[in-house]
Amino acid sequence: MPASAETDVYSQIRALQDEVTLLRGLLEEQTYELKQLKQLQLDNYMDLDRRLSGGVRPVIDDASVDDLPPVVTTAASSVSNLPDSASESDVYKAAYDLLNQKDFDGAVAAFNEHLNRFPRGDFASNSHYWLGKVAMLKKDYPQAKSWFTELIANFPSAAKVPDAQLDLGKVYFLMGEKAKAKSLLSEVAAGSTDAARLAQKFLSDNF
Repeated sequence: MPASAETDVYSQIRALQDEVTLLRGLLEEQTYELKQLKQLQLDNYMDLDRRLSGGVRPVIDDASVDDLPPVVTTAASSVSNLPDSASESDVYKAAYDLLNQKDFDGAVAAFNEHLNRFPRGDFASNSHYWLGKVAMLKKDYPQAKSWFTELIANFPSAAKVPDAQLDLGKVYFLMGEKAKAKSLLSEVAAGSTDAARLAQKFLSDNF
C-alpha cells in the first residue's frame, strides 16, 4: 500500500476514534442528567406526599422511581430563539441539544453565545469542554488546545478538568508535541478518575 494511502487510512481511523470519544462523552453526560432528573422527580414526589399527608414521611420503594411520570422538557432549537432573560441552564441546554443532534456548527455558535451571556456560569466549564471537543473532531487542534487550556486555567476545580487534560494531552500528541503530551497524560494517568484509565491506555498504545 502506498505511503499516502496508509496516511489517509490512519487519518480516517483517528477521525473515527475522535468521533467515538465525543459520542461517549455525550452518552456519559446524558446518563448523569437522567439520574438527576429521576432524583428530582423523586424529591418532588416525596415533598408533595409529605404535604398531603400532614408532614408524615412516606415509605417509597426504590423501584417506584421508574414508575413516576416522565418529566417533559422542551428546548429551543437554537440559542438565538431564547430571550435575553433566559436562564443559564436553558441557554446551555439549547446548545447541548444542537451538539447531541450533531449540528456541530450550530453547537459551536450556541456554546459561544452561552459563554458570552454567562462567562463564569455554572456550565461555563462544560461549554469550554464541548467547544474543545468539536474543534478536536474538526482537526482544528490549535483551537482545541486553546479551549482545553482555558478550561483548566479558569475552572481548576471543575468536574471536566480531568477530561480536558486527557484531551489536551491527545492534542499535544497530534500536534507533534510528544514530550508535553506524555507529561500531561502521565499526570492524568496517576489520578483516580475515569480519564486516568483512558490516559493509561493512550500512553500504553503510543509511547
